[in-house]
Amino acid sequence: MPTLFNTIICDRQKMPLVLLDMSAFKAANPDAIFEDFIRWHSPGDWEADDDPESSGSTSPNALDINKSKDSWPPRGRLSKRMSDHGNLWRNIWNKAPALPASEQKPLLDPNREGEKVLHYLETLQPHQLLEQMVSTAFRAAADTISQTSYGELNQMETKIQQLYPTMASALRPLQVNRLSADSETIEDLKRLCVVFEHVEKLLTVAASLHRKLIRAPRLSREIFNDYYNFYIPRMGTGLTEEVVEKEFDKKQEIRDNEREVLSNMFVPPTANQSWRKVLSMGNLLNGHEPILREIIFSLHDKVSGNHYAARSGSVSQQDIETYRMYICGTSNDLRVALSVASCD
Repeated sequence: MPTLFNTIICDRQKMPLVLLDMSAFKAANPDAIFEDFIRWHSPGDWEADDDPESSGSTSPNALDINKSKDSWPPRGRLSKRMSDHGNLWRNIWNKAPALPASEQKPLLDPNREGEKVLHYLETLQPHQLLEQMVSTAFRAAADTISQTSYGELNQMETKIQQLYPTMASALRPLQVNRLSADSETIEDLKRLCVVFEHVEKLLTVAASLHRKLIRAPRLSREIFNDYYNFYIPRMGTGLTEEVVEKEFDKKQEIRDNEREVLSNMFVPPTANQSWRKVLSMGNLLNGHEPILREIIFSLHDKVSGNHYAARSGSVSQQDIETYRMYICGTSNDLRVALSVASCD
């Protein structure tokens, strides 16, 4: 078998993949002919014949249609390209041996291809590496933005489509090694970053509205249109951001079928959440609840018959009776550690 491959080395250099596919196809289908391979490998080069019986019938039976589809061999002919005399594909088919894919010689040598990659990296110029890294980073960012779901917003779609030609024009000068500290290419890249920043801001609003108001698409479009008209005049492409004091405060009229969608966005707290808030031991300390808290109750009233009170007449009858309670635990498990009553 290997000797037959050597006899058609010229053809293999022209169409190596087709040759190997034909050999594997012959090994898997010993009785196959050239037309069978074309129907499998290149369906566009097979012209199927129309069934005259089904074409003349106005209401063909479903069983007859399925039967015609399953009929073998298929009726048809090769395309003109494959039917020409001396066709290269047919010549390769006639010479290709039946050899399974597992026994074929690989087209690529992994060690040699790896050495090519290392040689390319070793001889790569710095400006070429910079071009590939910057271009790849911007392209990945643009593809990530374009894959975000934001609904049917024509303005957002136009902005994203404009990203790619803008990005191509700004990155094209990187192909030549003409970068310097005062180069215009550096300024163009900075402006491109500003453009990405503006598109990301618009996309954040668009994606948020689409997700929250997916059942109210009209309201989502109207709110975004107002925000788009408010934000676009303030975008600019300069490197210095302008301070805009005006805030977006446009209001929209809510229709009856949209009220339920908006009301579902503000779900009231559950009973468990309410009790956790009531039983909370106080403000959070570094993100955690304190494990010990002192609670002081003060009573401004007359003290009589209290053994803590002084019996001399110099003490006013309008005293302050203070109760100090030390508790520990969590909001779900409170325990009284110590309780003290005093007369201050």
